[in-house]
Amino acid sequence: MDVWAYARVSTDEQNEDEGALIKQMRRLRSAGATQIYYDVESRTSDKRKGLLKLIEDINASPPGKVSKLLFIRIDRLTSSSMTFYLLMNALKKKNIQPCALDEPFDLSSIGGELTIDVRLAASKYEVKMLAMRVKKERDTRKANKKPHWNAPLGYVVDGDKYKRDHRPCVCLIEGKKELTRSQLMRFVFDTFLAVGTVSQTTKQLHGILGIQANAVQKPKNDEVNLLFKEDEILLENLNKSRGGGLSLRYPHTGLKWSVSGLRSILVNPVYAGGTLYNTLVHSRGHRKPFDEWEVTWGTHEDEAIITREEHERIKSMIRSNRKNRWATEQKYTNPFANLVKCVHCGAAYSRQCKKLVKKKNFVRHHYQCSFYRTGACSNGRMISSDELEAQVINYLVCEAERLAELVEKEVETKAESPELKTLRASLNTLEALPSNPAIERAKQDILMQIADAIATTNNTSKHYLIAKERIMVAFSNQRYWQGLEPQDKQALLQGCVKKIMVDGNLVTAVELLHLH
Repeated sequence: MDVWAYARVSTDEQNEDEGALIKQMRRLRSAGATQIYYDVESRTSDKRKGLLKLIEDINASPPGKVSKLLFIRIDRLTSSSMTFYLLMNALKKKNIQPCALDEPFDLSSIGGELTIDVRLAASKYEVKMLAMRVKKERDTRKANKKPHWNAPLGYVVDGDKYKRDHRPCVCLIEGKKELTRSQLMRFVFDTFLAVGTVSQTTKQLHGILGIQANAVQKPKNDEVNLLFKEDEILLENLNKSRGGGLSLRYPHTGLKWSVSGLRSILVNPVYAGGTLYNTLVHSRGHRKPFDEWEVTWGTHEDEAIITREEHERIKSMIRSNRKNRWATEQKYTNPFANLVKCVHCGAAYSRQCKKLVKKKNFVRHHYQCSFYRTGACSNGRMISSDELEAQVINYLVCEAERLAELVEKEVETKAESPELKTLRASLNTLEALPSNPAIERAKQDILMQIADAIATTNNTSKHYLIAKERIMVAFSNQRYWQGLEPQDKQALLQGCVKKIMVDGNLVTAVELLHLH
């Protein structure tokens, strides 16, 4: 019989110790594991390739194939009671024994199950306390004008201060000039000040540095976070894709920039001797506009790569470029926002210009591959908003009946999920025990998870019902669609369409959300 195992380290652990995951996996191999699933993710994240594949393979395995599942500790699995018991139920059905090397546990008794619930509750509490400590540390560093732990390209953090990075970086063939990392960043700023736009700066830098910027469709990463018995446990054998959590930054990667990435560098106040804080709308949200960033100036003026005046001039130029675009005038709702993709490179199509069509009294926008302007894609032909809409709606009208049938099959009255039943059983076990603070916290945690599970199920069903109603009414009648407001069109498309592939001015495919 096989022995499977699961290993996990956080991204912080892996950054601090490149061999952290390897050490954990070797312990599991020494304990008898023949097949090891792994992830580099936070324990609060349950969207892990390795863990999800493990549960899938357990459910698909024939009874008697696997005898044990090894892991180091419970917190290496998850801090979520729902995910933990989902895995435990899958193991129980196949008669697979879970085994933690550093903290043995027993699920066969009421006391053992209670211990698990308390440990998971404590794990979740620890995560919250860690987040609070990190926030306090950031506030302290801000008050003392100290830098962040990580420095942007061109700098290193040395003695609680940003200092220029004088390590060699590139050598230009023309003139045989060698640039350090800080000198390279000065060259980047000089290029922008000479060129004037971010997209053209990106294109020129790629040309000067000899970087192949042609965009190609990214291959889908189907590699699984899994090592078999015959695989040697080495860093080079691990999945290093974005989903694997082992993606590496420069100097391990090249100096290829995107327009948005280079814009973020150009407006970064660190290069002008300031330190920035509070750049996100919330901890896991999107970035604020650079004018809303909080900056503490004078933290390392003697190490600045550009002057404060140059920094302000760069921001003014970027603002001016935006004002020259239609986007900062009257705002128009884009029904196809984040849906239109280039068939050649996979990049998003963005609206580039507009024109008022007086005879028909509407504003015509033109979409173009966003990589074309940087020279990374050859797909330069535009498609107008009315051409795009006509082609997409023709497709959806043809597909309306079939899509509605698929949606209808999705909406069925379902019994409570196994996860929900497990949570209720755990709650009943806790209710039967004498009350104490630890048990009360565990009960509250499980009640919150039950509420989340019910809400998720109800929202999913409601989403499908709404989608079905929309499809039947909107996409079966072109006149009805044409009479809708742009906001309503956007809501309908976002609810039914995953992406629209475009080649020049032709729609080549429309991928629907419910056609899995």
